Amino acid sequence: MNVWPGPNTETLSINGSYPGPSVVIAKGSTFTANFVNNYTEPATIHWHGLNVPELMDGHPKDSIPPGGNYTYTFPVLNRGGTYFYHSHADMLTAEHVYKGFAGFFIVDDPAEIGLGLPRGNFDIPLCIQDRRSVNIPQFTYNPLMNDIMNGFLGDAPLINGTPDAYFDVSRTLYRFRLLNGSNARIYKIAFSDNRAFHIIATDGGLKDEAVQVTSFFLSPGERTDILVDFSPYTIGNSVILKSLPFTAPGAGTYVQGTEMNLLRFDITDNTGSGGLIPAALPPINYYSISDVKTTRTFTLTMIMGGMNMHRINGLTFEMNRIDWETPQNSLEEWRIINASNMLHPMHSHSEQFQVYSRNGSTILPPEDKGWKDTVLINPFETVRLLVKFNNYKGIFLFHCHNLEHEDDGMMLNFKIVDPVGVNSQSENAPEEFRLHQNYPNPFNPSTKITFDIPKSGNVTLKIYNASGNEISTLVNEYKPAGYYVLEFNGRDLPSGVYYAKLKAETFSESIKMLMIK
Repeated sequence: MNVWPGPNTETLSINGSYPGPSVVIAKGSTFTANFVNNYTEPATIHWHGLNVPELMDGHPKDSIPPGGNYTYTFPVLNRGGTYFYHSHADMLTAEHVYKGFAGFFIVDDPAEIGLGLPRGNFDIPLCIQDRRSVNIPQFTYNPLMNDIMNGFLGDAPLINGTPDAYFDVSRTLYRFRLLNGSNARIYKIAFSDNRAFHIIATDGGLKDEAVQVTSFFLSPGERTDILVDFSPYTIGNSVILKSLPFTAPGAGTYVQGTEMNLLRFDITDNTGSGGLIPAALPPINYYSISDVKTTRTFTLTMIMGGMNMHRINGLTFEMNRIDWETPQNSLEEWRIINASNMLHPMHSHSEQFQVYSRNGSTILPPEDKGWKDTVLINPFETVRLLVKFNNYKGIFLFHCHNLEHEDDGMMLNFKIVDPVGVNSQSENAPEEFRLHQNYPNPFNPSTKITFDIPKSGNVTLKIYNASGNEISTLVNEYKPAGYYVLEFNGRDLPSGVYYAKLKAETFSESIKMLMIK
């Protein structure tokens, strides 16, 4: 693939494309894609910012082996907005993304049409990534200790996979959807002539007002939509989208805060977009701090030397460990304390959150206010978030989106469980009666199934196909109270969705979905 003129660049491409093909889909539609892993390493696809079921989220526990395939399918519940997808394989995310495994996922909401925002050829996604010029034309990924500490930074910016990028524009209003698809680099977005523009959307879609700014920060994983009016320029003028210099920790050849020219806009004609800057945008229902049911504290630290330098609450990622459980429909405050001299863009899977305060101040920069899934935590800063999980239960991730930090272990599992006071089992079943989600899931050919029974008695555990037909009986006998682990082998079964159903004495059935890939 030609990224620079001359020899081809070896990329980790999707359907032969770098960046990956953009998905544009209407809110309320069902998205389906069959992922065939023709690479030599396990991989998943994480739908960054999208609210999807556990088995569709691309958790590294659900990785697809080389030569395997998996069908991702889910209803598009999110607001209209700019999202994206990328690999999320265990300890391989940074390398996969750096080599090209990422693309836009844009949700179009017909309700936006009435707002008069620029559309069609005047609504432009811009993915910003950095690579190292010393390695041109290859995306060579060879992190040293300093790169693991600070992130793998480059000095050559690419826009939608294009170096030295330029774009012809008309003297009219444009919408640009900015995605920071870099591994670790943070950009301070501005124009070379310090021209003002408007922020209209954050990670989770439109803000409740268009805010005029001259610059803002965009950290890895974040998206910000802006409106830029080129009508004051004359044909033949040019203006550059830049990253302004700023002070940041780190030293060496590649450092944060380096000034960069990202994209040159050449004004070439007078075609109008028909777009306008809305006087008002749809309101956002902001959470109230007084409704918080649970407060959780996450302390970010760095320990010098070796692997696993970057930690959350002193922990590094373990695939099979659940670090906390959060009930559905319960508002929580997540208090993130950065006790290190590092920059950490923190990202939560599943639903969007709201930033409540920075260092005690509820007066927030415009890129913070609105619906978010990634937030930059500066050195020695405390940021408070408000979050509520309404739609899906299951295991999800909270991690740093500096991908070197993530692969170094700066990531935790959390599990969304039944709402407080609600139990999917019968009223008489104690909490200890539980069929746990099998692991791995999806699986091929075998998976482990675990369950708890609080009383001795007759126990049955059966497997059914999606049509409700019994496939296998794994347990049908008297068992003492306790915790049980067994293995189910689906070698002879076709790929698809199956169900494990547990019954124990007078307790109701507990059902879990299994997926064979």
